[in-house]
Amino acid sequence: MEIFVELMKGLLYAGLAAAFFLLAWAFFRLARIFSAAERSLKEISEQVVPLIGKTHTTMDNINSQLSQLDEAVGDVAGITDELDQTTTVITRGVRGGVIRLSSATAGLSRGISAFLGGKAPDEKGGQEK
Repeated sequence: MEIFVELMKGLLYAGLAAAFFLLAWAFFRLARIFSAAERSLKEISEQVVPLIGKTHTTMDNINSQLSQLDEAVGDVAGITDELDQTTTVITRGVRGGVIRLSSATAGLSRGISAFLGGKAPDEKGGQEK
């Protein structure tokens, strides 16, 4: 029975040694994985940080260009309003002039017709009787 106990102790120690070596091997593999991950993160951060800086600069330039475009659009809107007002004034002036010219021409025609023919046309454009 002592041999059996000694054999069981030996198997237990061998099992513990095997478990220890298996655990040590797993930790060694895990350490290699963490080391590779750390290298990858360093490489990524070395590339991403300058890229973020360039993106920031690019966004500043875009904002500056958009600001200039906004000013230009505002100027065009102001010019358009002024052009609309100018067109309105010119249209009123031309319309008034055409109405006056038309009235003057009609009056002159009526006067000449009355002077030459002796008969003035009525209001509807026909001849009076």
